[in-house]
Amino acid sequence: MPIKLKLSLVITALLAVTVILLSAMLLRRQQATLTAEMVKRGLTIAQNLAASAKNPLVSDDELTLNLLVKDAMKDPDVAYVAITDEKGKALAHSDVHLIGRRLERPRGLTPLSGALLVQTYAAPGGGNLIDFSVPLTFRQVRVGALYLGFSQRANVAALASARDNAILVSLAMVALGIAGAFTLGTVLSRPISRLVDGTRAIADGNFAITLHVASRDEIGALTHSFNEMAASLRETDAIKRAFSRYVAREVVTEILKDPEKIVLTGERREVTVLFCDVRNFTSISERLAPEEVVSLLNAFYTLMIDTTFKHDGTLDKFLGDGVMAVFGAPIYHPDHALRAVRTALAMQAGMRELSARRAAEGKPALAIGIGVNAGTAVAGNVGTETRMEYTVIGDNVNLASRLESYAKPGQILITSTTYGIVRYGIEARRLGPMRLRGKEDEVEVYEVIGARGA
Repeated sequence: MPIKLKLSLVITALLAVTVILLSAMLLRRQQATLTAEMVKRGLTIAQNLAASAKNPLVSDDELTLNLLVKDAMKDPDVAYVAITDEKGKALAHSDVHLIGRRLERPRGLTPLSGALLVQTYAAPGGGNLIDFSVPLTFRQVRVGALYLGFSQRANVAALASARDNAILVSLAMVALGIAGAFTLGTVLSRPISRLVDGTRAIADGNFAITLHVASRDEIGALTHSFNEMAASLRETDAIKRAFSRYVAREVVTEILKDPEKIVLTGERREVTVLFCDVRNFTSISERLAPEEVVSLLNAFYTLMIDTTFKHDGTLDKFLGDGVMAVFGAPIYHPDHALRAVRTALAMQAGMRELSARRAAEGKPALAIGIGVNAGTAVAGNVGTETRMEYTVIGDNVNLASRLESYAKPGQILITSTTYGIVRYGIEARRLGPMRLRGKEDEVEVYEVIGARGA
């Protein structure tokens, strides 16, 4: 259920309950007021009639008594009037058929004693009546009694009319409340809906989103925080995309988990280094226009980068017409040496396809030489606080570079140490010991032919 509908229902329910309770309280108060007024008016009529009936009652003037009763019955709210003697015989009655008979009082009413009684009862077919029983005394001697019934029909009609009006007003207020609640719910939920849409956009990878802060309340503060979060994610994504040009996205994610741990100090760790270079690039570039040279390098770099990242390697640096890649740092993989050799095989296969396409277009073919070496190196960030570069340094790195310089076009050279690590996953041919520049001792070298089972 949308929050707008929830807010509307809650506000409407609260308003309806409030209106109903208020209407019930007002109706009850009005009923009490009307009843009190009716009792007061009936009591006044009964007392005035009793005062007028004393003398005719003492003088047995039944004609005057009946005239008094007849005059009292002119009031539409008077239901009945009876005047009895001290024995209870009706001397005057609104119902002439009951004159001369003993007056029968409705059941449940308290018999008249020496004090005035006001009682309410339900008369058959007559609704609720208020009965006024007034003792008639003459010189402190009881000579009879007056009974007057006051109908509550007017009271009931007034209450019914008031109730109908209250229902109409309540319905109008509830309808107004529903409209107001829906409007308020819409106003309150609109910024929340925008936040939901913004969150979904960020979940879909759209960090270039900024929400308008329409208020200074808690929702406004939340919207402001959302914009700050989006800006932070946008900055992080920009950094990640920038880093992803040099290292695999997984490596960037791992680094960004805790950037504070990126320090200038290095650590010794087992890595595998790959050097790759285009053969005869100088002579090829001399025959091409500058634009063609740039296009050639872009195609070469794209192939090298994509292949390196595919095997979770880190692109360390571009070396003119060559590249240097590292496997096993900064994220360690137990099979980093095998990943590096497989990357080299994929690079050679990719270069053969690229050269075939270039040859079909009448362009000079390309070939690369690759050197791979696994061993201990110092891995870490070098540079200054304002600019640093993650790389690996050490004798094993130099050895991989020397192997690449001796590799012929299409060749992949590895050391015997590297071969010992990856021999179960590749096919290789022993080339024997080679004297490499910068190395006092000869180095046992192998040429990688392919992957086992391929």
